[in-house]
Amino acid sequence: MFKKVILAAFTLLFSMTALIGQTSEFGTEAEAKALLERAVNLVKNDKIRALDAFTDLEGGFGYKDLYVFCFNSKGIILAHPTNLGMDASELTDEDGVNIWSLVSSVEREDIKKITYKLVRPTTGSEETYTKTSFVTKVRNMYCGVGFYAE
Repeated sequence: MFKKVILAAFTLLFSMTALIGQTSEFGTEAEAKALLERAVNLVKNDKIRALDAFTDLEGGFGYKDLYVFCFNSKGIILAHPTNLGMDASELTDEDGVNIWSLVSSVEREDIKKITYKLVRPTTGSEETYTKTSFVTKVRNMYCGVGFYAE
């Protein structure tokens, strides 16, 4: 009887460990916000190092499908894993929403939630999905981290 109880306890413990170890391949809202808060701290301490880390996805700044992006005051992308240097000031989603105008509407030190539609690169299709980003203004830049609601 005692062996069965011990075996059952180990089985339960192993099952729980396996479940805890499983993670979604997609970032959550909470993870996106936490990543932005970390990014803001790094920008405040070392802007150049921060931009490099965000673009190269170093130091945990590329987590699941989450990454940090930053724009200058004219809408030029200063940090992004694939679109570095792009002028995004005229970037619109399929509904005609100007994404840059949403990003640049944030006030200094506030974290604002914006929503738009984009292709989700991890799917390999051209279908658009609703993306929500947390954005803020820090050291004369606009930075954000987005996640997909679906």
